[in-house]
Amino acid sequence: MNLLQKLAVLTLAGFSLCSAAHPGIATRFEQLDELIDRYPQSQPLWLKRASLFIQHGDLKSAHRDLQQAAQLGDPVETAFQMGLLHFKEGQFKKSYDDFESYLKRAPGHALSYLYRAKAASVMGQYDLAIENFEFYFSRSLNPHPGEYLAAARLQVESSPDDYGPALLLIDQAIGRLGLIPQLQRYATDLEIQRGNFTAAIERWDSAELALGSSPEWKFKAARIYSQAGQFVRARQLILLLKEQLLELKPTPARQQLWQEIGVFERAWAQL
Repeated sequence: MNLLQKLAVLTLAGFSLCSAAHPGIATRFEQLDELIDRYPQSQPLWLKRASLFIQHGDLKSAHRDLQQAAQLGDPVETAFQMGLLHFKEGQFKKSYDDFESYLKRAPGHALSYLYRAKAASVMGQYDLAIENFEFYFSRSLNPHPGEYLAAARLQVESSPDDYGPALLLIDQAIGRLGLIPQLQRYATDLEIQRGNFTAAIERWDSAELALGSSPEWKFKAARIYSQAGQFVRARQLILLLKEQLLELKPTPARQQLWQEIGVFERAWAQL
């Protein structure tokens, strides 16, 4: 590591500390502008400012900084940020290729796989997107549940007649991250769609603790039991739900839930 590279590392570390203490975007740009004035040959500083421009939608300025960074060192070092820039611009094929270039330099870079998955998904290449999501999950230390949900939805798009792969992926996510209500909710919906009400009930029952037996949980549970033909249990849950709602402060969402309960009960009356 030469002297300029060492200075870049030290100044970027100082910038990160300052950013934590002063998170304002204007302050962060001022700090980077000052550092670039002091060390204009530092490629990492130009890349850092380009990243900040991309985050805040100034794509023209980001492009300018990335061009400058490419002239100050190995252009491949700019490939990840260029991929983000092209993704923001809607140039998804270019974005995918940029991340491909960066992965040749850093084959374990999880975020490159994530954005390749997103780019491939937008382009309708679902199998390729799923493959990249799998690479991302295997390399990310802390994947977001939403990324697992996006990948599961892609599995359904790719195999609309077979929900097995999507359900397997969700179960893998729950095994890794713990019981995430949004994941179990989607898995429950998939079980309902394929008519496996026993599995749907088991999944939704497992979410009761995480959701605190909320009004939402009770109403969804009642609907699942009703679809499964277990009307006694469904009615018990509706009675408990009504009692719970009477004790809670009325809100637009809860008033809407009262209306949905009414529709549900009227449908029962026709059975």
